[in-house]
Amino acid sequence: MNPRWKEAFPMNDKKAPMRRPSLDMKTVKRLLSYFKNYRISMVFVLLCIVLGTVASVASSLFIKTLIDDYITPLVGVQNPDFLPLIGALAVMATVYVIGIFSSLFYNRTMAKVSQNILKDIRFEMFRHMQRLPIKYFDTHSHGDVMSYYTNDADALRQMLSQSIPQVIQSVLTITFVFVSMLIQSVWLTVFVLVFTFFMMKLLGVITGKSGHFFMEAQRSIAGMNGYIEEMINGQKVIKVFCHEEKANSQFNVINQNLRKAATNAHTYASILMPIMGNIGNILYVMVAFVGGLLIVSGNVSNVSLSGQAMGIAVVVPFLNMTRQFTNNVSQLSQQINSIVMAM
Repeated sequence: MNPRWKEAFPMNDKKAPMRRPSLDMKTVKRLLSYFKNYRISMVFVLLCIVLGTVASVASSLFIKTLIDDYITPLVGVQNPDFLPLIGALAVMATVYVIGIFSSLFYNRTMAKVSQNILKDIRFEMFRHMQRLPIKYFDTHSHGDVMSYYTNDADALRQMLSQSIPQVIQSVLTITFVFVSMLIQSVWLTVFVLVFTFFMMKLLGVITGKSGHFFMEAQRSIAGMNGYIEEMINGQKVIKVFCHEEKANSQFNVINQNLRKAATNAHTYASILMPIMGNIGNILYVMVAFVGGLLIVSGNVSNVSLSGQAMGIAVVVPFLNMTRQFTNNVSQLSQQINSIVMAM
């Protein structure tokens, strides 16, 4: 019995302690070193991410201008001139198109960069494997080693092509949206930040448990590969000594442990976005309610970086930015957790 999968699959009912994934800065620096050969591509990716983020935030801010300068002047007019409004809508559509193409370009570029980096990592890993002593292969099953080239490499691929760009985009979006929210209304921004604080607490609990079980599932897959490889190579010995039932029993325990870890991991990962989406919807309604009260009461002066008074032209774009803010906070938390696990 290989010691690796013995450790990964204890044959008793004792539960392993819950461990939160932690980030090793040495591993981070080591991974970042692989990007040095793709500097131009990464600069292009960053520019596209910034352009897409600016386009997304600008479209939200443009709603105020659209209401104040193009829609409100047409209300009550007998023969309204819709040409300025059509032109403004065309500008807004152009901004959206720029954001769409920026997202397309940086995703395609990151797919190429991530595959090239994985090629480099697999080559270094294979070259390193040729230098390992025989003792290493006596104490590690072939299936366990193969898991590094397949399952672990796939986890790195997902992190490089999806998680890292998403983290950069979420950080930039949160920063730009936060500044834009302050421009609109400080009071509503404080309200959103307080609500977001409690949302982050809930996010930490869910992502912590999800990360623990994903790490367990990753180890379980490696252990299962090792066990299957051992059983296939030793099939003649198993037949000779009539060890089939014992092998089946051991594999059933391994299979059940993998099922439990994978089920728990995907359960927490699956409920994360619906929970965060519903919390974001609740915040959306609460901001609309509070903003409406401030408009109706007229007793509270709006504090903002722009100095504009509280009105519909402030609350409507603020609602859109609130959704952007909460969505990117939840995305950032989820992607950071994925990065830590991949590390």
